[in-house]
Parts: sequence; C-alpha cells; structure tokens
Amino acid sequence: MNFSLIAIGFISILGQVVLLRELNVCFYGVELIYLLALGIWLLCTAAGVTVGRWFQSPSSKHIAGIFMLFAIILSLDIVFIRASRLIFGGIPGAYLTFLQQLVIAVISIFPVGLLSGLLFQWVAKLYVTADRTLASAYAVESLGGLLGGLFSTFFLMWGMKNTSTAILCSLFSFIASLIVMKGFIKFYTRWIICILIGIFLILFCKSSSIDHRMTMWNHPNILESIDSPYGRITVTRLHQQISVFENDALAFETEGTDAEYFTHLVALQDTDPQKVLLLGGGIEGIIPEMTKHKPIRIDYVEINPDMLKTVTKYLLDDIRNSLKAPNVNIILTDPRQYLQKSGKYDLILVGMPQPASGQANRFYTREFFEQCSEKLNP
Repeated sequence: MNFSLIAIGFISILGQVVLLRELNVCFYGVELIYLLALGIWLLCTAAGVTVGRWFQSPSSKHIAGIFMLFAIILSLDIVFIRASRLIFGGIPGAYLTFLQQLVIAVISIFPVGLLSGLLFQWVAKLYVTADRTLASAYAVESLGGLLGGLFSTFFLMWGMKNTSTAILCSLFSFIASLIVMKGFIKFYTRWIICILIGIFLILFCKSSSIDHRMTMWNHPNILESIDSPYGRITVTRLHQQISVFENDALAFETEGTDAEYFTHLVALQDTDPQKVLLLGGGIEGIIPEMTKHKPIRIDYVEINPDMLKTVTKYLLDDIRNSLKAPNVNIILTDPRQYLQKSGKYDLILVGMPQPASGQANRFYTREFFEQCSEKLNP
C-alpha cells in the first residue's frame, strides 16, 4: 500500500499542475483561475472521499481500475481544454464569459479530482486495516505529492511541453495499476494494460506533434510553441506579419507602430540620453528605435530567457541585429530584482505587458515606480 499512496500523491500533484497550466493558457494568463480551480479541486477530492465511504471493502482490482481511469481522463482533459474555446464558440482573442470559464474548469477538474479523492480513501482504508495509522497514510501520500511537485518543476526547467507531462503522468498511473494488481490480475487483463501502456508510450514519443496540432486549433498559422516556466509562448505568421502570444494573449506583432511612439516620446525628454535601461520589450523593436538617439549603452533586462531564445529567430533583421549591437547588454533576470542593485540611468523604459495578470501587475505599482525614480539621474 505504500507504493499506492506515493503514486496517488505523485499523479495528483503532477496532474493538478498540468491542468492548472492548461486552464491558465485557456483563460489568457489570468491567475485568478488558479484560485478558482484549486477550490474546485478541493471540493471534488472531498466528494471522492465521500463516495469512497459507500464501499466498505475495496479490492486491489478496484484501485487498479481507478488508476487506469485517472490516466485516460487526464489526457482527455488536455484535449478538452485546448478545444474549449472552439466548443463554446469563443471569438479569437476575446475572453469567454465567466460562466463559460467556470463550466470549463468544473468539467476538466471534476473527474480527476473525484478519482484522486476516491483513490486515497480506498487505499487509506486498506492501509489502516493492516494495523497502520491514518496519519502515516497521509504522510506517505504527502511524500508522493512532494515528488510530484519536484518533477513538475524539473519538467518545466527542462522545457518539457505540458502535453508531454500529462502523457507521462498518465503513463505512471497505468504502471501503478499494473503493479497494484500484480498477483491478482488475469492474463488477458495484464495484456490489455500492457497494450494501453504501449499506446501511451507511442503518444509520449509523438507528444510534440500532438501538441503542435492541438495548438493549431486556436493558432492555425503557428510557427512554434513552447512551454516556459513563465507561460506558453506561441509564434505565428500571417503573410509577413509575425505575432507572439504569451499564454495565448497577444504580446506583440511586427507590423505595428507601438515601438516607435513608445520609444521616441520618452527619449525626447532627455536631450542627450547616454545610459538607457529597458525593462522588457527588447524583442518588440524598441532597441533599434532607441539607437537612433545614439546612447552609449542600452541595458536590456528580460525576465523570460525562453521568450528571447524562441522569438528572436523569427524577428525582422533590424530587430534581431540590434540585439547583437556592441552597446546593447542583455541581462536575463527579474527587472525588479535588477533595479535593486543597478546603477543610475538617464532613461528607464518599462516595456512590460499590460497589467492583466499578477505577473505583469508587479510593474504597475507605486513601489516599482519609486524604484525607477531612485535609479534616474537628475
């Protein structure tokens, strides 16, 4: 039973992270979905525990079956969330109604949350009947949760796509069902589970292609899409226009004039800007516009190195070449942390996204602007 408890904790946390990241992209990076989804998850696991009480003596076959069901539903959830804006008739680039978002969150979280609670209730019941305590069952399951959290972090650091993580979590759940039923499983049932494991192994090997095809549902002109620790970055091209999306919200496109008026209205406030600090937005064309004012040094701070690495190769030549200019210094760190230890500048340009999320809101506070003010030359 120790292995089953660890497996429950592992797939619950890993599966939860997968679903939360997918829902965050589906709702354009608004982190409010995390609070909403976690509340739904807790209610669903509580419902699963309640349902589990109806069965007095669950068997290993029941537990293995739930592991298998969890594996299948988790992967189907990813497909549903990716297709949800099409299913609900959403306008590209526009938010779904709050009720529609709530329905999507409930439909995607309810089955796996229910199964997670049911699994723990049944395994803990068998664990306690073996003269062990419920507290130790929670401790073992928490160990599995810790492992699930660590692996989800490592997968993000290694650049693994969310689709690949979901399939890997499902694979582990299938393997757990096979181990749980060892010695009790019939020959033909063992072969069925092995075939399912083989199918999901093939899906894992093809996960990049599958991810690309699902992303095309919302971005038919896709060039590339990656999952970074800060969110999903998607690059599309229509004719000669390159558009970059972060968590499916438009970050910038290459045929606009935002960089021009953003840069020159600021630069004209100083007759001779020598040292310039750019916080974000360097790949949006701000740097080539700023070089027209002939600064000695431009420090460009980028919080997401994956954004820089992914998007640069698709940019116009003048933007891409400006990043390699000798007076341009690219710094990969958090802008607010950098400001705390930086020197002073003649100009500071805050090229961060609009304050539509908690991640971007940090750059629109009184404290942040006071930091900027302290780092400006008189």
